[in-house]
Amino acid sequence: MYSPRPHRRTTALAAAVLALAGCSGGGTSGTEGTGPTDTLTTFTPTGSGSVDSITWNVFQGEPQTIDPFQSADYTPNMINSNMCETLLAQTPDFRIKPNLATSYANPDPTTWVYKLRTDATFWDGSPMTADDVVWSMRHNMTDKSSFYGYLYANVASIAKTGAGEVTVRLKKPDYLFNDELASFAGVVVKKEFYEQHGRKAGTPDVGVMCTGPYRFDTWTRGQSIRVSRYDGYWNKSLPRRVKNIDFTFLTDDSAITSGLLSGQIDGTYGPPMAGLTQLRASSAGKLYSGAAPLAVTLVVANPKGAMGSADVRKALQRAIDWKGIGKQVFAGKGTPAALQTVPAVYGFAEDELTSYADSVRTDGSAKIEEAKKLLAKVPDDVKSQQISLVVPQQAETQQLGLAIKAAADRIGLTFKLNVVPATGYSNYLYDPATRGDTDLLYTQFWPNIPNPLDWLGLTAVTGGTFNQSGYNGIDGLYAEAIGTKDDSARSKLVVQMERKLHDEMNPMFPGIQLTNDVWLGNKITGAPAAFDYVYYPWAAYLGGTGK
Repeated sequence: MYSPRPHRRTTALAAAVLALAGCSGGGTSGTEGTGPTDTLTTFTPTGSGSVDSITWNVFQGEPQTIDPFQSADYTPNMINSNMCETLLAQTPDFRIKPNLATSYANPDPTTWVYKLRTDATFWDGSPMTADDVVWSMRHNMTDKSSFYGYLYANVASIAKTGAGEVTVRLKKPDYLFNDELASFAGVVVKKEFYEQHGRKAGTPDVGVMCTGPYRFDTWTRGQSIRVSRYDGYWNKSLPRRVKNIDFTFLTDDSAITSGLLSGQIDGTYGPPMAGLTQLRASSAGKLYSGAAPLAVTLVVANPKGAMGSADVRKALQRAIDWKGIGKQVFAGKGTPAALQTVPAVYGFAEDELTSYADSVRTDGSAKIEEAKKLLAKVPDDVKSQQISLVVPQQAETQQLGLAIKAAADRIGLTFKLNVVPATGYSNYLYDPATRGDTDLLYTQFWPNIPNPLDWLGLTAVTGGTFNQSGYNGIDGLYAEAIGTKDDSARSKLVVQMERKLHDEMNPMFPGIQLTNDVWLGNKITGAPAAFDYVYYPWAAYLGGTGK
């Protein structure tokens, strides 16, 4: 999913571009490391003490709704993941396991049977039933406002087949569907609550009714959302040592950094890059970094013009100093990605994708001479066409855009950079009329689940949300893969798809992969450092330090 995540830096744009332009232009010279400066960790140290109340900032600002069916971005998911649970869960080490469904079976290629927990209750004390699960899944499938309805495209029926059992029948085999239930495609809400409140569910006056470790308390518009610990929660293995959490909505870098350093804000994911130096040096808390399925990259939006040439696409990608961008633009938090899909979501194909990625990996520095050789094969009337890139008006995205323009200029391409207001940038991704004949778009992408088929389905298959160019080159392989039960056979198909995308450099460039940062003030610890806060109850791991 895309979001113009506010990772802004105050470094002057000109300084960053000069630094990037001065990097090596051909070959792989340079000995400096390409990895982030922080040691990656999955969890922060476990807490032991109880805490009555903490303040946690959500960096993207106030959400429009906390209805989980419409929740598909950093802010609503960061809050909802602690309230509304899913049938399966994706853990901080990027694995998928049973959750509200204790087990599942696939007795034939078009049938999935889910056994449900008998000890899960909603916050009002009523038990979660198969009726609630069936209603929730059907709502996801049929309600046009649900973000996750497309994941039910192959579902024929959903039915209660026992007191604690739900059966899903498919139109055709789909071995991605089951894993997707670890996203809000598998969320469970109370049927009666939603039938009573309708479209008001998820609003400040109504909230939601779910089974998670924290219950909705109050939503003060423009100020905060408070959630409180649900003491009847079924999963006793989660510490849940913080009683109340106030989610605040600051978006200004300086205000967030000041709040973290002063202790007015106890924690946050994605602290401002502009404040990282201060935070690292401060005794007010600690900054941790974890692995993440996050990619900053370029999407081919126009299959015509110069970007219609595979050699032009390859030449531009090789001319870009991705290594320098990761170091200069993203404060060392970005490393060059070998493939369009990043390692955190290799999933069932981990061994095969790792091997293939190693075979095509570079250090990410600019390969100017290689790029020029590729362009030498391109007809003049093609390579002379202007290439346009649109980026949102944020410091790091403008730096990224300028670095890419500098790369295009160095190899003789005609390049135009368009900077548009960040608040309207999503329109370029979602609205063809706004996008027009724009050739390239910036994106920071994360998938629903740690499964390469989810990533590919969103970015490189006909109808995918982030397939703006309408690329269809892997449609056949993708359809075969999701219908293939055997992991080994499916992995081979995934590698075939990744190889084709890499050879064609379409429809998304391998860019840079990011880490996930979390700041914890001195009085709390325990949160996952890995990027898992969008669907998993991360706050249930928080505890006190005794300070």
